[in-house]
Amino acid sequence: MEQKPDYDEQQELRSPWEWVILIAFSGAIMGFGWLVYLLVQDAPRRWDFGQLPDAPAESIYSSEEPRGKAQRQIRPLPEAVPLPPAPGGKQGGE
Repeated sequence: MEQKPDYDEQQELRSPWEWVILIAFSGAIMGFGWLVYLLVQDAPRRWDFGQLPDAPAESIYSSEEPRGKAQRQIRPLPEAVPLPPAPGGKQGGE
């Protein structure tokens, strides 16, 4: 009579079942990828963003006033309130 191994890791499957399990898992992963490929559509690509202003003086959160009218990229947040001017005309950190 064949002795049963102490641990599950020591049990061996017969050779055909090893290949069946391996092929079944591989097929499931490939099938899922193929299904996602068919169901998820490509988004239109627009890579030409142009030239966007990104200087700190053009930010609504900046302590300096911009020199010219800045093109607004996004709407200001509702909680965005400019800081009050520093007392005595001192800049922050001085």
